[in-house]
Amino acid sequence: MVKNITKPLSLNEVSNRVYLSPSYLSRLFKKYLNITFIDYINHLKIAKAKELLALSTRPVNIIANDVGFSQTSYFTKTFKKNGGHNASLFRRRHAATTKIFTIPHVVSWSEDDTVFDVSKRYFKDKKIDFFYQTANDFLYVNSIDGLTDSTENRGWLFTVDGNQPTESANQIKIDSIAEIQWIYTDLGRL
Repeated sequence: MVKNITKPLSLNEVSNRVYLSPSYLSRLFKKYLNITFIDYINHLKIAKAKELLALSTRPVNIIANDVGFSQTSYFTKTFKKNGGHNASLFRRRHAATTKIFTIPHVVSWSEDDTVFDVSKRYFKDKKIDFFYQTANDFLYVNSIDGLTDSTENRGWLFTVDGNQPTESANQIKIDSIAEIQWIYTDLGRL
């Protein structure tokens, strides 16, 4: 399903493909991912839209269509709900972003996992270098995929369901998270 996130997806369509009733599939999402089917799909679509907004100059309405929203107005409303601000402001704030990794919630996540646990496994499974250090129980990511901190205020930050937490990645449990994004950007512009 994550591979098809840029296409319009309905609960009925997905349930037919996996040979489950829509209501049963909906209950499974709520039970195992702690989020509704629609909210999960919308979080992943908005995460993909954020990648496209930060890393391209394509118009917002085209990006909305690219990620499976047939109406730009619904995309705009969903984007604001999942990120706290509009797509144009997100683009301006992330104009200096050069890389984004999106980690979608999967059933194999344990209820005891933190954002850090999931991220570390994700990068290891993808064979992507992931270097970090801790100081006073606060996790600090130095480098991902060869992109490191620099003296020009460039570095890594992470978001959880479109919001930048104030806690460290090793302190945030993943129980109701739809997606995690690691963003390499100019930290001075945020």
